[in-house]
Amino acid sequence: MNKKLSSADLNLLPVLQVLLEERSVTRAAGRLNLTQPAISRNLARLRTLFNDPLFTRTPKGLIPTPRAEQLAGKLQQSLRDIEGLIQPELFVPAKAERLFTITTTDYGSQALLPNVITRLRSEAPGIDLEIHPWEEHYIHQLDENNVDLALCAVSNPPAQIHGRGIGQDRFVCVVSPEHPLANGAMSLEDYARWPHALITMGGEKKGAIDHMLERYNLERRIALRVPHFVAALALIRESDLILTIPYALASSCAAQYNLKILALPLEQEPFTYSIVWHERYQRDEGHIWFRQLMYEELTARLRVIQQQCALLTDYPEPALP
Repeated sequence: MNKKLSSADLNLLPVLQVLLEERSVTRAAGRLNLTQPAISRNLARLRTLFNDPLFTRTPKGLIPTPRAEQLAGKLQQSLRDIEGLIQPELFVPAKAERLFTITTTDYGSQALLPNVITRLRSEAPGIDLEIHPWEEHYIHQLDENNVDLALCAVSNPPAQIHGRGIGQDRFVCVVSPEHPLANGAMSLEDYARWPHALITMGGEKKGAIDHMLERYNLERRIALRVPHFVAALALIRESDLILTIPYALASSCAAQYNLKILALPLEQEPFTYSIVWHERYQRDEGHIWFRQLMYEELTARLRVIQQQCALLTDYPEPALP
């Protein structure tokens, strides 16, 4: 940094701007709510800073020197630029041009985001959206990956991560309509005995359901492991496997893939979806607007999903052995 700039008192510049506009110490003092002696002292410091008298006194008031007139052409814009550094530009959705990046699962994109995109196109047509596939370790790398928001189910987020719950979901089962269990009540024993498909986003060998089954000393056979939700639905339609997935995905895709939705014959606690973001976006005006839009649309969508899921038959929890 220039040494002269680092030692300069930039608070003097608004005083100079007012003096150039008013051409009077008295009027400048009134506008700035300062005394006339204070304005005179500031003018003396300005003369030292610019090494120029800046003004000469006449019966008609202050007359700027050529140096002051030269400064006048640049000063107003410079003060606006400095103000813009301190006070960010107002975010106007209809005029904004910006890219927002979301990370979520493929089923999160398909089941939860359509209304978000519809509203973005209506209210902020200049906003672009980029969706990246969700991975568990991203919760620790939101800042490194320049992700604006993650849409996920997460517990115990690290420091510097902010979040907001948007609603709950539950697991259900989907099977082919020709599956032997498709038209009857599926017991826990039926569920454990029949072969399953498992969606393994992170390559894990077991899912949350396997840990639930362990409470009953039961174990299911995983006959198919698939890394993507939507791909698993297409494969299930042509098999005799059971796929256990969130109801949000089942309700949005079952008809498309001609699958039957069945209640999971296990007592389960609903899990919460959240939107999470890094600390560095906390006060960004555009980001505040975007995450509020996400919150409104996703909570509305998940409220409907919860109501629909409640209509499924709840099986009583089997007795623990």
